[in-house]
Amino acid sequence: MDAISSPLDPLTEAAPRSSWQHRLGIWSPLLLVLLAVSWGLGINLYLATTGASINEPKTTLASTTTGLIPRQTDFRIMALDDVIATRAWTTADWQPTPEHRSGLGFLDAPATFRFTLDNPADTPRRQLIVVAAPFLDHIAPAVIAADGSVTRLAVMGDRYPFSQRFYDLPHWIWPVTLPPRSSSMFLFEVRTSGSTLLPVAIAEGHSVPGTVTYTLVWKSFIAGILAFALVFNLIIVSMLKRPGLAWISVLLLGVIHSQLVMEGFGLWLLWPQWPVLNALINISLPLTLIALCQFTPHFIDLARPPARMLQLFSVLALLLMLTTPFNLPFLGQGSLLVLAIVAGGFILAVVARQLRSHVYARYYALSILAIFLGGLAASLRTVGLLPVNGLTDSAFFLGTAISSVILTVGVGRQLLEERRRRLGASIRARHEQQLRSRIEKDYDRLLTTHRVTGIPNRAIMEETLQGRHDNDEPYALAIVRLQRFNEIEQALGYRAAEDLLRIYLRRLNSFLKMYFGDRLVLFKGHALASIDAGTHGFAVRTASDGLADNPAELSTQWQELIQWLGANFVEGRYTFSWQPSIGVARAPDHGRSAADIISSAGFASLSTQQALTVYDPAVAEEQYRQQVLMLDLESALGNNEIRVHYQPKVAIREQRVVACEALLRWHHPEFGLVSPASWIPLAEQVGTIHAVTRWVVNQACQDWAALRDRHGETVAIAVNISALDLKQPRFDQEITAILAHHAVPPRQMILEITETAVMSDIDQARRMIHRLNKAGFRIALDDFGTGHSSLSALASFALDELKIDRSFLEDIIANPVRQRIFRAALELGEALDLDVVVEGVDDHAVATWLQQFPGLFGQGYYWSRPESIQPPGKVQQPLVPGN
Repeated sequence: MDAISSPLDPLTEAAPRSSWQHRLGIWSPLLLVLLAVSWGLGINLYLATTGASINEPKTTLASTTTGLIPRQTDFRIMALDDVIATRAWTTADWQPTPEHRSGLGFLDAPATFRFTLDNPADTPRRQLIVVAAPFLDHIAPAVIAADGSVTRLAVMGDRYPFSQRFYDLPHWIWPVTLPPRSSSMFLFEVRTSGSTLLPVAIAEGHSVPGTVTYTLVWKSFIAGILAFALVFNLIIVSMLKRPGLAWISVLLLGVIHSQLVMEGFGLWLLWPQWPVLNALINISLPLTLIALCQFTPHFIDLARPPARMLQLFSVLALLLMLTTPFNLPFLGQGSLLVLAIVAGGFILAVVARQLRSHVYARYYALSILAIFLGGLAASLRTVGLLPVNGLTDSAFFLGTAISSVILTVGVGRQLLEERRRRLGASIRARHEQQLRSRIEKDYDRLLTTHRVTGIPNRAIMEETLQGRHDNDEPYALAIVRLQRFNEIEQALGYRAAEDLLRIYLRRLNSFLKMYFGDRLVLFKGHALASIDAGTHGFAVRTASDGLADNPAELSTQWQELIQWLGANFVEGRYTFSWQPSIGVARAPDHGRSAADIISSAGFASLSTQQALTVYDPAVAEEQYRQQVLMLDLESALGNNEIRVHYQPKVAIREQRVVACEALLRWHHPEFGLVSPASWIPLAEQVGTIHAVTRWVVNQACQDWAALRDRHGETVAIAVNISALDLKQPRFDQEITAILAHHAVPPRQMILEITETAVMSDIDQARRMIHRLNKAGFRIALDDFGTGHSSLSALASFALDELKIDRSFLEDIIANPVRQRIFRAALELGEALDLDVVVEGVDDHAVATWLQQFPGLFGQGYYWSRPESIQPPGKVQQPLVPGN
């Protein structure tokens, strides 16, 4: 569908501006008109005072009955005085004028036209020589009689006072008498700043007024249309204060004045002795082009390059306006005509690209096309490609009139659309006002109650409790966390879940008021307040709140509350448990402010080991420690806090190191040496373990060269991987890329996977282990014997190594049962064709006992503790870019 409004139409402001800037923008086009007129009057008055004008005596001749047309009109680029002085009218080097009385174009020198009139009659014949070109600046005629005598006729032109004319009509008319049986030659010198031409005709006296009157009637009708459009636009400008419409007014003013001057009805008709007013056409024509270029961006949406081109056209037109009165080379009406055609074609091309998407572009395209065709016809007449007649003389005038009508219709449509938009905006404004009134009425409720539950929110809870805190009034805050709220919401939908939640909270509110009575701290009359949809709280104001760290020692009221919360919720056809957990914090013991008490109670409610948990600062401290560790983990990997230590795997009989296992050691600046068991399981829970795995693989590859120098070329590196690593779809590609970057063969990397990780998702683990094995990595099953693995499932995995947990070696020398279990584990590894590694070999007696088993590998403190191979101050390198 067509667009309804223009993004930059004259009825829409692009951006708010200050009052004086807005008013200046509105009236700046008309201010430009005043300045241009002042310039034109001033410079032309100055030029008029420095030049000489010809003031020939006025003669009066009567008209007769018959009209003639010149047989042939010739011309020569020469002044009349030079033609007469050199008797050049007798030479043969005159050029015939183009057919149909066409123009010669823009000339820098005067042109003299020559034609002959014959009178074969026996009596003198009185005729009127009519030049239908009111816009010519200077016409100096002369008559050459048969005997060669020269008679000067009255000099007329647009630059001479109206009193120079024989007839008070726009056309130039000379009454002449042709002698009987004679041939008279007429010479007409034409000087003009516009197109040089001489549309001459011989007419009878009574026919001239009728012909001129008919022409003036239809041209006056068109001028009236333009005047109406001008008045209409001026009214809109004054009402709507839109600069775009002001440029239309400038356009219409320029066209009306230009055509009046062209038709001989310029402003100087009001002041007959001031013909210099007609010279303002050199101002009005450039103003017309400037107005057209300036109006275009206001009517249609333009990109920056086309808008800049229009500004360039405007600047060039302004330059021509300032320089044309001086008659400088290449700076005249001819250049303006060329510039106007180029600018009009450019605007037409720009507008044509938006015809399909912009409805107003169609109006504008038609208007520009009308102006363009009118200007083109006038141009073709000027250079002689079209005849000089009433239609071609007024082609630009007609085109502009049609254009003004089209633009006026387009602006009228915009006004209607604007009225519709304003009416719609008014309706929306009323609706918004009504909505604002309703919001203001509910403002307090929206600020103080929870959106879902409708009971006081956390802000009200905190404000109420802070008042008691400031007055040193002890209280106990209980946070009830509904563990299954999200699950129930997903199962039943949020609407049903929220309806059931509100019913449940109303019942809980009634229960609390019944059992705790006056001891409750009320929040705007409610026993409960909501922190979020699944977390709610209440407070009891008493010094002896009946709470104890041991649930068995709780008071009867709290026991009743636990029992009530533990019962299933029954409503209609629904019966289920919200699975609530209660966390209690005491003020002022567990916080310095109400916000601290709420946080402490909320932390205690996270415990699921018992129905009611009293806040324990030691547990909170551990929780804080874990949170800090997870926040510092990423930076610790890059600032040398986490380092890789290596513990060798030894072939027990040969006492030869075959591999080194990479183990992490974290020296935290706040907590000191942190055990891997304290943070690696937590990293798996929060999902950051995969980044740790990739970092370890990268670091192990960097250290591989140093390990080879220490333990031999065949030494391998063992790295522990997590169950979450196996779930990464591109895990095998990622670590393969890391090894390739460091030129480490995959067979020199052993990936150790715990038994529990393998059994958490057997199918997924099997697929990823197969891909890793196919890529060349060796796979080890770590901590064998501590999980609940299926032997049939293990047989389906592509494993290379089996690591027996250190628990198998406890009391193994003195305990035959443990020895038989250990041998069974070795036989299992042999049956699966796996290398077997025994972990936890820490003393000489166990190491000696294990030497009885050929091909067995061991790892433990007996051979070496985990050690770093890097100097303490060396910062470990980051991961490979892109991996």
